[in-house]
Amino acid sequence: MENYNIYDEIGRGTHSFVYKARRKQSIEYVAVKSTAKSRMDKILNEVPFLHKLDSPYVLKFFDWYESSNHIWLILEYCMGGDLLNLITQDKQLPEAVVKSFGRELVAGLQYLHANSILYCDLKPANILIDEFGSLKLADFGLARRIPGIKSAPTQPLALGSPHYMAPELFQQTAVHSFASEFWALGCVLFELRTGRQPFTHTNFAELARMKQFVVWSRQIQNDAVELPIPGCEMSLEFCNLLKRLLSFFWLVHKHNASDEKLLSGMN
Repeated sequence: MENYNIYDEIGRGTHSFVYKARRKQSIEYVAVKSTAKSRMDKILNEVPFLHKLDSPYVLKFFDWYESSNHIWLILEYCMGGDLLNLITQDKQLPEAVVKSFGRELVAGLQYLHANSILYCDLKPANILIDEFGSLKLADFGLARRIPGIKSAPTQPLALGSPHYMAPELFQQTAVHSFASEFWALGCVLFELRTGRQPFTHTNFAELARMKQFVVWSRQIQNDAVELPIPGCEMSLEFCNLLKRLLSFFWLVHKHNASDEKLLSGMN
């Protein structure tokens, strides 16, 4: 780490801190992520993905270092922060902006799925904004490689963040799929437009019950998520997009991100 000047803290998670830094003898700014060595398993999962991925929609990885107590990742610096901060500041984003962000997120998921990768943790806190306002997927600690783009994974994977988890991930034999990625996408788009999550509860079991209701009742339009919600104007096209993403339809058919029906409503 002697090659970098470390500046202010720009973010933190449960087990990590992120700092703005500059490569010495240059004007190249980077983000330095410090994680305790006790989380080595997560880092060993994340680094191979970041090292191989090359997409404008994925955060760039430059290098990593090990000290006595920490692992340090050198990453692309995104001066716009993350989408969670944007939601906190602005509450509700215009539908046109949400659709634009949605197209970028779909492109990012397309890239990952085409490379047989499931992201498994899509949420506003993991989506960064660069200096041009473009989105970058970050934190691949829960990502998993699958056999092929047409295949569904056959073994249980790490679950992710409860408020963005698809209903089937609350079951005893939880397995991530392309469909569960789209459910999370629907949750993110809903939150960007409305300023709140579509399913909220402090109790994990109750949150699971709410989401299982969506799967088996098939009544999302009337009972599970009210669309449009009071105080937030939405076009019919956008409402239908959210209903497709947060519905039994996607869980049954398990479309991938290249499906034209997914893209419709984001233009």
